[in-house]
Amino acid sequence: MEPVPIALLALAAMTSSGPQTSNNPVISGWYADPELHAFENRYYIYPTYSAPYEKQTFLEAFSSPDLINWHREGVVLDLKDIPWSTNRAAWAPTVIFRDGTYFMYFGAGDGAGLGVATSKHPGGPYKDALGKPLIKDVINGAQPIDAMAFLDDDGQAYLYYGGWQHANVVKLSKDMLHIEGDFHEITPEHYVEGSFMLKRNGEYIFMWSEGGWGNSTYGVAYARAKSPLGPFKRVGKILGTDPEVGKGAGHHSVLRIPGTDEYLICYHRRPLHETDANSRVVCIDRLVFDKDGNILPVKQTVEGVKAHLLSKR
Repeated sequence: MEPVPIALLALAAMTSSGPQTSNNPVISGWYADPELHAFENRYYIYPTYSAPYEKQTFLEAFSSPDLINWHREGVVLDLKDIPWSTNRAAWAPTVIFRDGTYFMYFGAGDGAGLGVATSKHPGGPYKDALGKPLIKDVINGAQPIDAMAFLDDDGQAYLYYGGWQHANVVKLSKDMLHIEGDFHEITPEHYVEGSFMLKRNGEYIFMWSEGGWGNSTYGVAYARAKSPLGPFKRVGKILGTDPEVGKGAGHHSVLRIPGTDEYLICYHRRPLHETDANSRVVCIDRLVFDKDGNILPVKQTVEGVKAHLLSKR
C-alpha cells in the first residue's frame, strides 16, 4: 500500500471532529531552538531543553501526525555517551535526511564544538558518528553552535552555523560526515545566532536570530540572495516581541507543508508573565510571503495553525 501523504493525514486528523488548531505552545515544558520537519508521514520537532547549562545534557524529539497530537519520542541523544562533549549545554540540533540515513548536527557544549550523529529513524536514537567534533575551532569569529544543515537541489549539502555575532557556511561531503573546502563568513547586519536557510523559487533566504536571547529584544530577521554563499544583506525583522502574546520570540525553523506552497514557522517565545530567561515554549504559526517574495511580519497566535492550511494543494 502506498503511504498517505502527510498533508492528507494531517487534514483527516484535524477535521475528523470539526475544525481544530494546533494551539500554542504545541508541546508542554520549557523548550527552545526548535527545528520542525516532515519525515516519514509525520511531523518532528527537535528542540533544545531550556534549562541552566548544567541540566542541558541531552536532546529530545517530539512527533505528530497532525500538528495537534504530539508524542514525546524521548531522549534521542545523550551527551554522557559522547566523551568529547562537555556533558552540558546541548544546544540546537538540526536534522537532515540523505541516502537512507538521518544526520543530526548538534552543539555538544560551550567550547566542545559541533558534532554529528546518525540514525536510521527520525525519532532516533542518534549515535555519535565521528568520535570527535565535526567543527571544533572558532573560525571567522563564529562560535561553533546553532547549525542548520541544508541540501540544495543540485545535491550539494551545506552547513550554516555560528554564534558570537558571526555566521559561517561550509560545504559538506556527500556522506555528510566531513567538511569540504573553505569556511565562508556570511554575517549579515545584526546577526547574533540561530542560522536557518530556506530556498524558494530559486532564491536563497538566509534567516537568523538577533538581539539578546534572554530578553525582549530577541527576534528573527532575514536576507535574500541568488547564491547559497550570499552575499546576504539584511532585509528586515519579521518576528520578535508581541506585548499581547509573547516576548523574545526567536531561534526558529521553517517548514514548507509537503504538497503545498504554505509555510510554517516553528519558534520559541517566553510567556508574558515569565521572567526566567529559560522559561521558553515552542510555538508554530504561519510564515507568509508577499507577491515579491518578501516575508511578511509573523503574527504570533495562541490558537496556532488552522486545519484549512493543510487542505491547500
